[in-house]
Parts: sequence; structure tokens; C-alpha cells
Amino acid sequence: MSRRFSSYQDPLKQLFEHHLLNRSYEDASAFSKEVAREYLGYLDTTLAHVPIHVRASLIEDLESEAHEMLIKKMYGVGPVDEATNFGRVLIVEPKKHSLKAVDFMPPASSTVGDDNSEER
Repeated sequence: MSRRFSSYQDPLKQLFEHHLLNRSYEDASAFSKEVAREYLGYLDTTLAHVPIHVRASLIEDLESEAHEMLIKKMYGVGPVDEATNFGRVLIVEPKKHSLKAVDFMPPASSTVGDDNSEER
């Protein structure tokens, strides 16, 4: 049985790349917090359930993950296949005995042009 998992990208990685290309930040901490906040917002739009008492620790974990991804991206550390993810957010339909993947779509932002107005 051969499955092709390599075509799936982690939604956190997709959001990270989206922010890296389309937004500018004062520092790495602000970048990490924004990525974590938007990823949690993405999870809230799916059928995934994040209990209220776990949200603070989840945000903290997501911030550290986004910061680690940023450091690896800046310094070129880590294998290329690291963005490949075998797990995805799934919709579980018990009555149909099926699983359906929820794809990540970056949020549409009307301020994208404003963030990149500085010349480099």
C-alpha cells in the first residue's frame, strides 16, 4: 500500500511562509506571536476543538515553533523535507466512517500592500 504524504504541507508552515513573504515586523517576537495567533484562528475555523484552559499553553507552543522555524529559515538549518507533514486537520464523520482533510487557505488581507511599502 503506497501513500503519497509528501504532497501535504503543514498548515503552520504555509501560514509561516505567507507571513514571511507578505508582511513586515519590528522583531522576531512580533512575527512569532502573529503566526501563532492566526494559526489558532485557523484551527477555530475548522472542526478542531481547543479547550479554553489549553489555549494559553498552545499559543506559547505555537510561538516557540514559529520562532524556531524563523531561526532555521534565517540561518539555513534543517532538512528541506521538514515542512512535509503526515498529519492534517481532519473532519471525522462517525456515521459515514470517513475522514476528510481540511485544507489551509491563508486569510485574505487588504493591508498586504501597506506592510511591504518600505524599500529594501
